[in-house]
Amino acid sequence: MSVKPIREHTGKALLHRWLGEYSGGKHSYANPGVLVNPDVLDKTKGQTWDAILEANPWLKEQKVVAKPDQLIKRRGKAGLIAVNKTFSEAKDWVMERMCKEQKVETVTGQLTHFLIEPMVPHKQEEEFYICLHSLRYYDEILFYHEGGVDVGDVDAKAERLQIPTGVDLTAGMVTEKLLGKVPMGKQANLASFVLSLYKFYKDLHFAYLEINPLVMLEDNTVVPLDMAAKLDETAGFLCAQRWGEVDWPPPFGRAAYPEEALIRDMDGKTGASLKLTILNDRGRVWTMVAGGGASVVYADTVADYGWGHELANYGEYSG
Repeated sequence: MSVKPIREHTGKALLHRWLGEYSGGKHSYANPGVLVNPDVLDKTKGQTWDAILEANPWLKEQKVVAKPDQLIKRRGKAGLIAVNKTFSEAKDWVMERMCKEQKVETVTGQLTHFLIEPMVPHKQEEEFYICLHSLRYYDEILFYHEGGVDVGDVDAKAERLQIPTGVDLTAGMVTEKLLGKVPMGKQANLASFVLSLYKFYKDLHFAYLEINPLVMLEDNTVVPLDMAAKLDETAGFLCAQRWGEVDWPPPFGRAAYPEEALIRDMDGKTGASLKLTILNDRGRVWTMVAGGGASVVYADTVADYGWGHELANYGEYSG
């Protein structure tokens, strides 16, 4: 399984498109926001601020949230989320940072993609945490009744529900195992949402899906505010039509190389496995190894001999 992270906007766009179907129309996600890229710096390119506004008139009608969408963790604590802004304020905030270098913890990278989405006013007690992830023999759901930026160590305090391969999840299982600390009036609707979310996760071949916070408003509407997700890329032949066009962003702080894109394109057109990741373009040790297992062993051996800092790439061709 080749697990790759996707942008928050991609995950939310998929949820917007499919949640209604997987919930039988009971739940929906109205607005995944809009992704802004460096094209806005050039008026001759396709994406301009005028074009964004024309395609998304809601931007002028309500307050919004703006944040980078580049696989950056803990954006709130890094001061990289603009909350409760007008469209004009959000635009200025994005333009001040577009294509500028930003240090997040120990990593420095260039900010190139931003998500602008509707502001959802809510109370602290309406925030929950949920994470779905896949292991060898089962999927697991982690849930905590006090979500948000200060959720803390969820591995230690979250409720857990394991779903072995071949077992169907039910709303009763969700309520019993996960929602014991949720107010009774919210349990039924939240259980229904979690069940629909798991169907979405499983059928679209996600390998990881974390929402924090997941907000349940007074009218029982459920809204995902912050999302991190990974897809099983090898399921592309099954899910390509349902996924649509997926952008596979590089980790923050590492530029995407055209050579990597070329190999990724070739990999998608063959039954063989072709991989290329540039680790250090100034490195002096380059590998070209047949077989995924052998390529990992060679990379480990280079590091074991003290040359990890000179390892330029991870490469693989097999099958």
